[in-house]
Amino acid sequence: MSSLIVVEIALARSDDDVAGQSIEWIKKRIHSLLSSAERRFDTLTNKNERVIKLHEELTEIAEQILTPDYPAWKSPESSRKTMELFFRKADRFRIVLIQLLLEENEMRLLEEVYIQKIENLLDRLVSESFISAENPAYLEYRRSVENLSNVAVQSERINSYKTLISDIATRYYTCRYTLLSLNNRIAELKKEASSLELKNVSLQDLEILHSLQGQISSLSEISDIEARKEKLKSLEEQLSALDHRVSGIEHTTLGGIPHEEPDSEEVKAKIAHDVSLELLTMEAEFFHGRIGFFDYDETESSDYEPVAKETTPERLALQRENLQLEYGLLKEKIPEKTVIREDLEEIIQTLSLDPDAGALLDAAMILYHDPFPELRELSVIRRQYDAYYLQKKSKSLSDKQWGTVIQSILEAMKGRGYRVKSRKMTNLRDSFRRGSIEVFSPVSHYSIMISINPLDELVFRLVRIVDGLDIDELDPDQIQKDDAHASAVWSRDYAILQDELKKEHILFIERLKKNPDEVPIQQLTRFDILTDEHIS
Repeated sequence: MSSLIVVEIALARSDDDVAGQSIEWIKKRIHSLLSSAERRFDTLTNKNERVIKLHEELTEIAEQILTPDYPAWKSPESSRKTMELFFRKADRFRIVLIQLLLEENEMRLLEEVYIQKIENLLDRLVSESFISAENPAYLEYRRSVENLSNVAVQSERINSYKTLISDIATRYYTCRYTLLSLNNRIAELKKEASSLELKNVSLQDLEILHSLQGQISSLSEISDIEARKEKLKSLEEQLSALDHRVSGIEHTTLGGIPHEEPDSEEVKAKIAHDVSLELLTMEAEFFHGRIGFFDYDETESSDYEPVAKETTPERLALQRENLQLEYGLLKEKIPEKTVIREDLEEIIQTLSLDPDAGALLDAAMILYHDPFPELRELSVIRRQYDAYYLQKKSKSLSDKQWGTVIQSILEAMKGRGYRVKSRKMTNLRDSFRRGSIEVFSPVSHYSIMISINPLDELVFRLVRIVDGLDIDELDPDQIQKDDAHASAVWSRDYAILQDELKKEHILFIERLKKNPDEVPIQQLTRFDILTDEHIS
């Protein structure tokens, strides 16, 4: 008794050209690689002479070898050698292509980092009340960013962004040190105002003093540090005048007398230090992030600590250089590694469907998970893979042969009392691949669903049809008896069918055979059958 049978079809005698069985597989494999490479090539903005030449050479070779009458396709061995040479040439092209794409992407990302840093610094200037959004200097920075975005040459654009970052960062840290100085002056001014309150002050002068104290307290609300500085200067002058008047001393304007400021050279050195740290931290974090992104096998990034922000510019510069060097070394490995893994993904996906490819599949999986794969190792596996499938495809059936086999099977089944629905199918192989075709069993309410699986094997499934019946009303015991009877009839007819087809040189090589106890007979409605035939 049988509910599921899977067989490989072999012909005891074949007059077809061996090369004809392999050429479609070869074409599909080469076209798949070319399609992927072309998509990458089209996305490359700046194509240099080297990559253009490699692209032209690969395209020319592909056009030459993809002709059906190409001499190398006469045997599996010569086909394998030709494919090996083609893929080596393709490897070189793809590696160069990925290198250029990585460089383009790196420049684009670096430019984005610079723009984000500019936006960050401008936001900090405004949010920390160092400059207002209406300040001419702020508006000029905004115009500079907009103008730089129109610079055609990317390298010039990036260098200009870096210079602009340095300018804005210098202004930001200058404002920070200016703020420290202003805060000290404000604190001193508040002390002077408080001392003045203790003197013999008239009510009129006291009102003026309280007004000045209120203005001193609200200095922090001024959103532009230069405006705050000017306002502080005015308040200092007014408070000095009031103090002199209360003390009975003649007041002299101090406008021309400079306030005591921190040593300018010392402040400039501190500003330069902070600006340097800002730029170095930005670039070091960029390279650290890129290492983490590309190190998907986690072989490199664990050796590098996060970027040290609380350090000297000299030490941070050293860390930045080390990160840039490591990123450069890692970036050199990525193109080759990408090519290797892309090829292995395709090989593994195909081999995983083949029950006879165990050892080759294991080797491909091991190399795929190797953090340091080499092209030489890929070439060995690819050579074995091509040889394996070329040999396999040379023995596989062509569309014409499949058509003959399917017609013979259906005719033999008709002779045993099975009914085949008449339908127009231009390509029998494709029809049986797209969905299962129903053949009515001589046993009432049962059918055989026939299909071709991805391994080019013929699949027979015994199914039960429950048209117009309420499934809940069916007697389980009766179903079991009917299943056993239908399975026994199909098992007997299958054996006879096998012998009859052998006389026509069509051999069934059984890959799988299950009885209803192992694989239960599936219960389907007529709608299920239509879906299985046309959608699956």
